[in-house]
Amino acid sequence: ARYSGVIKGYDYDTYNFQARKGQKVHVSISNEGADTYLFGPGISDSVDLSRYSSELDDNGQYTLPASGKYELRVLQTRNEARKNKAKKYSVNIQIK
Repeated sequence: ARYSGVIKGYDYDTYNFQARKGQKVHVSISNEGADTYLFGPGISDSVDLSRYSSELDDNGQYTLPASGKYELRVLQTRNEARKNKAKKYSVNIQIK
């Protein structure tokens, strides 16, 4: 699913989805100044799903640890957020 939005400063947008344990999620985002973090069952804090994250496999996917409802947050990097400017983005979420 593809979504578009605008984030400003330290604000973030959220996207929720249901998934099963063992499924893989792949997230791509159009704005290099934005990060994506995943929250949900089996995740103690959050998982960085940004392009070069060490949490991802060689195909850029993250294997979900449990079945349930997940929340993806799109936010600006701290350096960009300090500037308090609005940034457009487009995010694509694929679950396999």
